Amino acid sequence: MLGWWSLFNLPRDVLPRVLALFARALKPGGHFITATHVGDEDAVRTEAYGGVPVRWTTYKWQPERLVDLIERAGLRPVAELRLPAEEYSGPGVVVMAKRPG
Repeated sequence: MLGWWSLFNLPRDVLPRVLALFARALKPGGHFITATHVGDEDAVRTEAYGGVPVRWTTYKWQPERLVDLIERAGLRPVAELRLPAEEYSGPGVVVMAKRPG
C-alpha cells in the first residue's frame, strides 16, 4: 500500500485512524510505504502551482512521531530514509512498514 506524499494533507487527529485502516487492509506480511514533509510548523497553502488559489494545510511531522503513529496502528517499521531540504522543498522522510504475520 502506498501513501506517497499525500497523507500530509490529513489533519493530525485523522491520520492515526487512516493508518489503522491501512494496517487492517494489508494482508499479513504486506508492506506500507509513505513519504511526507518534516518539520514542526504546519504550512497553510493559499496558492498552488501556476498561481491557482487554494486553501489547505500541509501537516508536517517529525520522523519519530510519524513512526510512533505507524507502530500504534499495528505496523512494524522496517526502513526509514530521511531526505535533506532542497532548493524548492523542505526536508522529508520515507518510511516503509510491514504488517506482522
